[in-house]
Amino acid sequence: MDREHVLLDALFDRLTTDDVADRTADLVLAAYAGEDELRAVLAGERVELPERPAADAEQAAVYLRSITVAGFRGVGPKAELMLRPEPGLTLIVGRNGSGKSSFAEAVELALTGGSARLAERSGTFRSGWRNLHVPSPGLIELNALVDGDARPIRIRRTWGEDETAPEEAAVEVRHGADRYDGTAALGWQRPLEVYRPFLTADDLGRLIAARPSDLFDALAPLLGIEPVTAADERLKAVRRELTARQNAVRDGKKELLALLAASTDERAREAERLLARPRPDRAGIDALLARADDVDEPGVAAARRLLAAPPLPGAEYAEDVASALESAAGRVAGGTGPETERVEQLAGLLRLAVGRHAAHGDEDCPVCRTGRLDADWAAEARHRLEQADRAVAGAREAAKSLADARRKARDLLARVRAVLPDGPGGPNGTRGPGDPGAAGGSDGWGGLVGLEGVPAEVRAGLLDALVRWRTVDPDDDPLRLASELRLQYPGLRDAVDRTTDAVAAWLRDRHDAWRGPAAALQQWLTAADEAAAAKQPLTELKAAIEWLRGAIGELRAARLAPFAERSQQIWQALRQESNVELAGMTLDGSSTRRRVSFPAAVDGAAAPALAVMSQGELQALGLAVFLPRAVATESPFRFLVVDDPVQSMDPAKVDGLARVLAGLAAHRQVVVFTHDDRLPEAVRRLGLGGRILEVTRRENSRIEIRANHDPVDRYLDDARALARTDELTEDVRGPVVAALCRSAVEAACHEQVRRVRIDRGQPHRDVDAVLGAAGPTTQVAALALFDDPAAGGRVLPRLNRAGGWAADAFRACKEGTHGRYSGDLPKLVADTTRLTALLRGRK
Repeated sequence: MDREHVLLDALFDRLTTDDVADRTADLVLAAYAGEDELRAVLAGERVELPERPAADAEQAAVYLRSITVAGFRGVGPKAELMLRPEPGLTLIVGRNGSGKSSFAEAVELALTGGSARLAERSGTFRSGWRNLHVPSPGLIELNALVDGDARPIRIRRTWGEDETAPEEAAVEVRHGADRYDGTAALGWQRPLEVYRPFLTADDLGRLIAARPSDLFDALAPLLGIEPVTAADERLKAVRRELTARQNAVRDGKKELLALLAASTDERAREAERLLARPRPDRAGIDALLARADDVDEPGVAAARRLLAAPPLPGAEYAEDVASALESAAGRVAGGTGPETERVEQLAGLLRLAVGRHAAHGDEDCPVCRTGRLDADWAAEARHRLEQADRAVAGAREAAKSLADARRKARDLLARVRAVLPDGPGGPNGTRGPGDPGAAGGSDGWGGLVGLEGVPAEVRAGLLDALVRWRTVDPDDDPLRLASELRLQYPGLRDAVDRTTDAVAAWLRDRHDAWRGPAAALQQWLTAADEAAAAKQPLTELKAAIEWLRGAIGELRAARLAPFAERSQQIWQALRQESNVELAGMTLDGSSTRRRVSFPAAVDGAAAPALAVMSQGELQALGLAVFLPRAVATESPFRFLVVDDPVQSMDPAKVDGLARVLAGLAAHRQVVVFTHDDRLPEAVRRLGLGGRILEVTRRENSRIEIRANHDPVDRYLDDARALARTDELTEDVRGPVVAALCRSAVEAACHEQVRRVRIDRGQPHRDVDAVLGAAGPTTQVAALALFDDPAAGGRVLPRLNRAGGWAADAFRACKEGTHGRYSGDLPKLVADTTRLTALLRGRK
């Protein structure tokens, strides 16, 4: 069963054991499933909740088989580091700059696609990721084996000349015949984040010096309870959201009351009264908001009628009417009265006479009997008749024009009355200032111009225009009527326009004055409804959060316990001679207050560990904290890569580290890169076993990897090779071989002294001081043989008792370095080999 299934199973057990209410259990499980599911359950919807999981197969163990690097960091031409894909300890030693750490970084880069060390460095440092001597092509290849699977896994990342960062590598992943575009297909992404099977000195320094929350985030995934803590965060997030709604309604009521109080609208006064109650009158507020814009109020109704009335004609229209009146009046004045009647009568007589002549021909005048109606008379009569008809038609047209002009004047007056439907009397439908309703009444213009908000000068101007307009009489003399229209209508039209604008502005301001408070009131009601609906969910969420808080504490403590215990064990092994004693490790808090605590005591006095530890102790603590994470039982990675773990550790802690690594290597493939000779020396001296390889960087970044023997064997191997070479003359080879043999003897003595003195409890620094104070080779040998540097005179007798060859070899090693050595070089090397065994107590 995988970690999440185990976690969910534990959650079900806790829910069952605590006999949690169904609603609380549903909320917890819904939050575990996701935010959408949680909101759906709160809304009363049916959703699919997690069920108790079935057992699931564990991931198979993964071991490293080889690491190949080319053109990356300190490695130029392709170099391959072969590893044994099985539990065991492998030390990769080499001086700083030898290229060994390039292999360690290659493991992280191959598996994750990035390097934490490169990511945190400056741009200048990051730009140096390519090797200077062989910058291209770049290659990192990791070969791994899965336990029980004969098919190898190969992860290859390559760079051409154009890539500017390691993350831009082309990646190819193969598992046997299967081929993938990335490592995600292997199912390793989450385990790599949680267990991180590689650890560098930079990692330790970065994490120990990190903020408490960063350290918490680095360790929390190890516990595997993120789904539950995520559920807790979802529950709290929804609770914060619902609580914020209620707080917003409470605070919003205060703000809304202040807004209503600041409004001059009478509806705001009513809303304020309804809202200010301890329990607001919801029905009254709804009715107020549903009411129309107070169209029943007389002032509002009159104002709206004014704005809805047809607009008055412009002043130019009155000018046209006045001009028409004057023109028609002039024409009428020139052709009216008795003369027009006489002409009409004459035209009638002439028309009858001309008709008689046309009917009866020439004859004497039947009226006067003195004249004769003949053809000449008829022609003259027809001419006079035409003149008379024209005169009559002109007079009639002038009269009609005057009538039309008067009709237009009356129409203009009627249009004024249409705008002023309740307009008072007078000659044309107006009243004077003293008439009822003229200034302060409720009918007609009096009620309208008295509205609050209409400027006083506008009201005064309209009243003055109304008084003047009363002088306009449509039945007056046309010239006087024309004059009055010209004189009074422009002022009236201007007064009406200004009043209409003022009334429109008053209505608009009145509407706006209520629109804002009304909208705010409606929004508050909506929010209040939502807040009221959230009361029950808030109670339910509180119960779920409280229960889950306790569950998380127990789960965290239970899952942390084995790691804390293992961490304590590692610290105990590493703390050699340290006065700081750890009292455990805890992960506390959540959200922005999460932290990792290391209770500690210094000589019995309680203190926070990070505050009192030296640099070496912090290094040891980092290993104690993060090694258990990397070798967790649930991790599919059965390998651990550690780069430069020694750092500023004192010798005693190096011994502890060697024991810890060897202990881990019993069940893990532990690969350690180090430049510090103290670690391989401790491994050899303590007899911890393991494989030691040495990385040497030759010219042009060519990397050489070979087995690393202990110093005694290395000196003897070099002496043996020189003793048989023909490339050097004998007088040159002799002193060099003798010097190498002497170095082997001294190294054997140092090893024996360290073993004896450290085994009996002497501090490393004291042992180093004794060896540093020892003088010539004889004193060093006296320390090894007799544990007394002053017993140099006893060295040769002791060696002679072992055999003459031992004393001879010892003298040759000392004396042969100061001049020509003519003895048998191969024999010297062989005897020195036996001598070193004697000095090391191996015989």
